[in-house]
Amino acid sequence: MLLLSLLQGALAYAALGSSPSNFGTAPVRQGARALATAGAGGTAVYTVSQSTLDSGTVVREYMNAEGVVFAVSWNGPALPDLRTLLGDKFAVLTSTAAKRPKAGHSQLAVEQQDVVIVSGGHMRAYAGHAWIPGTLPAGFDTSVIE
Repeated sequence: MLLLSLLQGALAYAALGSSPSNFGTAPVRQGARALATAGAGGTAVYTVSQSTLDSGTVVREYMNAEGVVFAVSWNGPALPDLRTLLGDKFAVLTSTAAKRPKAGHSQLAVEQQDVVIVSGGHMRAYAGHAWIPGTLPAGFDTSVIE
């Protein structure tokens, strides 16, 4: 029950499958890393944008060359606003969570054709990642998602 109430955040600005997140009024420290893998023509295949929220949680958004987020990850003492981070895929997470027994479960994993979401942790130690399989750049290895 607590997990569902934490997941139900403010308005969505879209992220996964769209443009990078806008965390509204939440203070963030941002930095883009060109951890991009170069394609055959020497152009970046993807870029990782890292934001540290005021809570200390680190959010990474993996964007393709067009600026569309194809994967996200989070790690820190508080859950980020998952509604903002997951965009329209947030509904998949909440519907899956609603079907589970509540007692003693701190990890949730969803693997569907259109989205993969893994979220877990406990108070002051949350981590997770999500991606849209059909939008991954060619040759992208999901194990590199931090």
